[in-house]
Amino acid sequence: MGKVDLLRNSALLRALDDSQLASPADIAKERTLGVGDTLIKAGDTGALAMYVIVEGKVEVSKNGKTLSVLGPGQHIGEMALLAPEDTPRSADVRALEPTRVLQLASWDLFPFLDTNPAVSRAIVAELARRLIMADERLAAILAGES
Repeated sequence: MGKVDLLRNSALLRALDDSQLASPADIAKERTLGVGDTLIKAGDTGALAMYVIVEGKVEVSKNGKTLSVLGPGQHIGEMALLAPEDTPRSADVRALEPTRVLQLASWDLFPFLDTNPAVSRAIVAELARRLIMADERLAAILAGES
């Protein structure tokens, strides 16, 4: 399966046609992870990339607590694309099983985003969805403390 087909499975990119996916497919770099390998370490800075999971599963955790488990078609690190370079990563991401990801670095992806506003809007929508979920969780926690 080619990179275009793999990227088509991403929630952020699935609305694009093959010609629109060709550019990110050209710049995507494939990485493989073994069980327990760390993809992202909380607190690290300067790693301005997002990843699309091709196969396998990763655990997203903070302070040893699992926040989510992600699999094929899901993405990680899109916040790093919009944050200043010195912003620390917010969570650890490690492989739970043999995993392949496509890495999209910001310096490669920004020119593509400039000419494809639909993808930029999809990233913003995903970040908004995550912020809403975080607000709901915080409200539930605070309601339980009252």
